[in-house]
Amino acid sequence: MYATAPRQSEQPQQPEQSTSGQPEQAQSEQAPSEYAKHEQAYRRALGHLATEQAQRGSFGGEVVWNTMLISQYVMMQFVLGRPIAPARREHILTAYRQQQMEDGGFAMHRQSGSYLFHTTLAYTSMRLLGVSPDDPLASRARRWILGHGGVPQLPAWGRVWMALLGLHPWEAIHAIVPELWLLPHASPAHPRKLYCHMRLIYLGLSYLHGARMTAPKTAVVEALRRELFPGGYDPKQFKPDQVATTDLFEDPGVLLKGAFGLLKTADRLTPGWLRKQALRTAIDHMLFELRSTDYVCLSPVNGMLFCLALHHQSPQHPELERALAGLEYWVWEDDTEGMRIAGARSDIWDTSFLLQALSEGPSDANANTMKARARTWLASAQMIADIPNGRAYHRAPARGGWGFADEHHPWPVSDCTAEALEALLANEHPLPRERVLWALEFILARQNPDGGFGSYEARRGSDILRHFNPSELYGSCMIEGSYVECTGSCLRGLASARHHLGADLPAPMHARIEKAIVRGTRLLLHSQHKSGGWAGFWGIHFTYGTFFVVSGLRAAGLPVQHDAFAAATRFLLASQRPDGGWGESFRGLHRGEPVQLAPQQPSSVVQTAWALLTLLDLRHDQPATAQAIERGLAFLCRNQQADGSWPREPASGVFFKTAVLDYKLYRQIFPAWALARALART
Repeated sequence: MYATAPRQSEQPQQPEQSTSGQPEQAQSEQAPSEYAKHEQAYRRALGHLATEQAQRGSFGGEVVWNTMLISQYVMMQFVLGRPIAPARREHILTAYRQQQMEDGGFAMHRQSGSYLFHTTLAYTSMRLLGVSPDDPLASRARRWILGHGGVPQLPAWGRVWMALLGLHPWEAIHAIVPELWLLPHASPAHPRKLYCHMRLIYLGLSYLHGARMTAPKTAVVEALRRELFPGGYDPKQFKPDQVATTDLFEDPGVLLKGAFGLLKTADRLTPGWLRKQALRTAIDHMLFELRSTDYVCLSPVNGMLFCLALHHQSPQHPELERALAGLEYWVWEDDTEGMRIAGARSDIWDTSFLLQALSEGPSDANANTMKARARTWLASAQMIADIPNGRAYHRAPARGGWGFADEHHPWPVSDCTAEALEALLANEHPLPRERVLWALEFILARQNPDGGFGSYEARRGSDILRHFNPSELYGSCMIEGSYVECTGSCLRGLASARHHLGADLPAPMHARIEKAIVRGTRLLLHSQHKSGGWAGFWGIHFTYGTFFVVSGLRAAGLPVQHDAFAAATRFLLASQRPDGGWGESFRGLHRGEPVQLAPQQPSSVVQTAWALLTLLDLRHDQPATAQAIERGLAFLCRNQQADGSWPREPASGVFFKTAVLDYKLYRQIFPAWALARALART
């Protein structure tokens, strides 16, 4: 059975296990050939996954995005005056060749159309690398840029990168003033109120804008001015409010435009002494982030901005080399796909899910070896101390948490902590009681007033900050939210630890957990969409959200007969496609409702696995549900390759509504988990 705490309303008996590791009930009641087929697929999947396990015991697949980060890397190195080695240059160009769209542009992700932002950065970077403007790779991109508004219609973050090169006037960019870091901490406009990724990006951008950092003019920059502005470079042609329709996701509203006006005035009137103080404060915050993360930073996005700021302060800054070396943490590079820079690493996340899958599946020597190594590493990745002086730099307490990446990335997350904790408890790792209690404290501290859970932190800023999104490319990125999938994970983690500790759980902590579960349950029930599913934020989309929510509500004690589960079952059964699988389009993220893949597109093995895991956690013995499960399992088996893996398919991860991500190990771990649960539930 699934390794969560017993339900309050029902505590089913665990099935007896045979010496082979297969449930006795499964061997006696199911046709051997059918069980054997699913078991064979499961064991083949484990065989492939064993090849993905790192020597230290972790599992971590590449998180694939787009060319934005490698373009910014090239531009950063150019501004710093650092040449890129020939082998790396070729790897970067390999990535560009592979990711260029048929129309010549570059996209937000492989399923989207081309974006002016990504295409302009890519073209500029190619030219900085020495690619001729007549090379087909570059000429096709330039043609696309000029046909879609050109540099004057870039979104704000693209304008900053062009301004660094002298290809856009700083004065024609909405003011990003560093003086906001000097505001009292209680001020509603202080950047500490923002979502952590946004505030660190803002930190870097505010320094660069405040300092008006611009690289020296060179021949290639002069050539870019001619190529990107056929009518001549004229500062008067730039207007901050003009953004290409290909890129604009969230149009600045009246409130934001008013704020832009006030900031522009403040920027113009700021005395020099105050600007210097603000820049010193910004550098101080950047150095804290660099030092406290051993220079890998929260993400490479803010890491590169910080490198530029350090160089501006001093080209010989004593910590610049370590900051540049820290960026290598995010790099994936090979001859086949070239150089990629991932916006995230996912070792803890991936390992936690695989351990939970292994806890449900049939046992054998291969599985036991994988489990032993993975759980030892995962336990070692827990943070057992807070960040020194973190509170002064707006860091939430970190002790007891697990991050998304690995032990070298000290930014712990609520659902990563809950999933890691549950994975270890399900696999009988002897995690000390004290460390379990630390994890519980960490999770509880991320609960928002509405009962939902944030990710890195509980929400700090007012909802009104949602209306001040300056990115234009992304949505829902200004403040921490209450995410249904984080809430589902946290309810499971809390319930699992409560059950594991039993009488060893202090009474005050028990009461806090009970209250948190009640509040989280209320939020999830209130969030159910009229379709019967739940809208996820970090994956596509309703299938993803429903998977986490159902498991969280089951752990919270809701019986399988609950009306919310009946509606969720109807949603999933109605969403099953003719090939037996499930598949949602990323376009549902823009519409706020489930959108199925086009009929000619095959279903997704990842989304099929999420749907199966959900149905198997509910009344899976009902005839319609049982039939849907069998069709879904057949789809997984039919699409499995000879080596036990599943082939590449459209991405199923996402953040901020538009940024779709391909988690490479998702399509190996989740199908294996669905097969494991099917074997255990039979």
